[in-house]
Amino acid sequence: MALAVSVSWLIEQRQLGLVVLAGASELDRRIEWVHSIELADPAPWLHGGELLLTTGLHVPADDAGQRGYVDSLHLAGVAALGFGIGLSHARVPDAMLTAADAVGLPLLQVPLPTPFIAVARAVTERIAEQQYEGRHPAPLASNRE
Repeated sequence: MALAVSVSWLIEQRQLGLVVLAGASELDRRIEWVHSIELADPAPWLHGGELLLTTGLHVPADDAGQRGYVDSLHLAGVAALGFGIGLSHARVPDAMLTAADAVGLPLLQVPLPTPFIAVARAVTERIAEQQYEGRHPAPLASNRE
């Protein structure tokens, strides 16, 4: 099994200020990688297990297009969607929230002060720690005092 962190672990990193807006029933999903992308259809470049980060720059403006965007991410196996507010959008579009809840895709609001690189770094550093822990298990406790 690939090393990963859960969406709930990421939410617990309070310094990032992430807020779950949709898909709260699926916070046990495993994030294997973080990918920031601003394409109208990022699905062809995804492998599954990603936390996809976007500011919504090329997310369709209409409700049907926004629902289709979320559906395509779900079908691509994305673990969660992080939506950065304050640049392209003041808030996450309602149609995306409804669609994410419908398919059980965690949708996280990323506040403007939190750079995407901080989110990516938190995930990759934790995965690196897991890899190190797997190669270098903690020493056994000594019976001597």
